[in-house]
Amino acid sequence: MKGDSKLGILAFLGATALVLVALVAFARYPSLLRGGKEYHAVFRSVSGLNLGDEVRYGGLLVGSITAMQLDSEDPTRIDISFRVKKNTPVRVDTRASITQVGLLGAPHLNLVTGQSDAAELPPGNTLETEDNLTFQDAMSKLARFLGRADTLFSGAEKIAATSPLERLDRTLVHADSLFMNANRGSQHLFSRLDSANNQLTSVLARTERLVAALDTTVRSARPEIASTQKAMVETLNETRQLVAELRNAMDRGERVEAILRDLSKASDDLARLTNRIEREPLSVLRRQAAPKKR
Repeated sequence: MKGDSKLGILAFLGATALVLVALVAFARYPSLLRGGKEYHAVFRSVSGLNLGDEVRYGGLLVGSITAMQLDSEDPTRIDISFRVKKNTPVRVDTRASITQVGLLGAPHLNLVTGQSDAAELPPGNTLETEDNLTFQDAMSKLARFLGRADTLFSGAEKIAATSPLERLDRTLVHADSLFMNANRGSQHLFSRLDSANNQLTSVLARTERLVAALDTTVRSARPEIASTQKAMVETLNETRQLVAELRNAMDRGERVEAILRDLSKASDDLARLTNRIEREPLSVLRRQAAPKKR
């Protein structure tokens, strides 16, 4: 009798425990009671997400997460299995993302609704996902940023400790002195260049005046040169005519050889002078006659 009583008590306690577990499971996962549909979603990170967490469709609770494991095709990604109610409109363009309500809210799997006319996605398929930045990821990135900033400030403090302000002041004063000296040198150089420019301008002006004066002189001297040339040509013609007459006289037996030689020499001199005047008219003005020897 006592043994049967103990067995009855143990059976009652076991059944009670099973009922409590079933009630808790069905309360936690209502989709199990109604059956539902199972899908998959693959993410790079599931920080803060756990088994049994909620699955919401447009913010409405429709299911829960049933499994989490590494993706067989890509071990760097995580495959999440979740179950939703049968009447949940999971379509081919429905997307899954991990999100949370507020900064401190528990993360959950959210299904982003698709187009109402899109085809329904059969159970067992994998949904397209969106890797959203969670609060934990944001805090992790902020911590890394603060760590890098702390390292940067530490380096700046070391640089400041090894480079006293007095040394920096002396360097700045020395640089300022160099700039002032360079400025004075450049001003002196510009002054000399300006003076040379003025002198060159003055020389060019004098050269232009000289060229103008020479041009005026040439214009005024050309009539005199032309008249002189004409007179010389006439004299040359007369001399040649005289030579011809003297040759006729010589043919008649008269002794005029000496006169003929003198006239021929004078004719040659006049010809050379005429040619020089034709080539260089100004040579008559520049060249002075040589004094005659006594």
